[in-house]
Amino acid sequence: MTDESTKRLSREDRREQIIEAALDVFIDKGYAATTTAEIAKSAGISEVTLFRNFTSKRDLFFAGIEPILFSPLENDISQMSGGIDKAQIQQIIFNRIKFLEQNRGVVKLILNESMLNQDNENYIHKMVINLKTLFDKNRILGDDEFIIRLLMGSFLSFLYQPETNDQRIQEYANRIAEIIIDSQEKRKR
Repeated sequence: MTDESTKRLSREDRREQIIEAALDVFIDKGYAATTTAEIAKSAGISEVTLFRNFTSKRDLFFAGIEPILFSPLENDISQMSGGIDKAQIQQIIFNRIKFLEQNRGVVKLILNESMLNQDNENYIHKMVINLKTLFDKNRILGDDEFIIRLLMGSFLSFLYQPETNDQRIQEYANRIAEIIIDSQEKRKR
């Protein structure tokens, strides 16, 4: 299918269409094995249209993963400036676990690609640093690297050992929130 046979979309809608198709192909084949021609075909557009919207396959890859990984969490965090209580921590943890459940394919893609490609690893590392800066700026969790690593490891465990029972996920979120609160209280002493 080419541009002529597809419905005319706004630039933003076209970009979203391309990103969705690209993520599907990336998840299926991996970043390195995916061609822009395959992405264009999956999106029902020409390769020219793809490159009118994205300068490169790499640009398209990052345009797809960044909002999925960080935008929802950034929104949660920015609304909590000045500190965070146990209930908010529990909610963030619960939301992140549910997010992983809903976006398992994309998150695994990102992890795999960060291990295979130095540029992708550097990009992911920069995003983690930006996220830590956001936590620090909003005085959430202090600057405790232990807590950041605890959360990251916990989230990864749900990626590879999924849990779909919301009550069990909430119990887990409650326990992790208790560890975080206890850690913060000990640091204050």
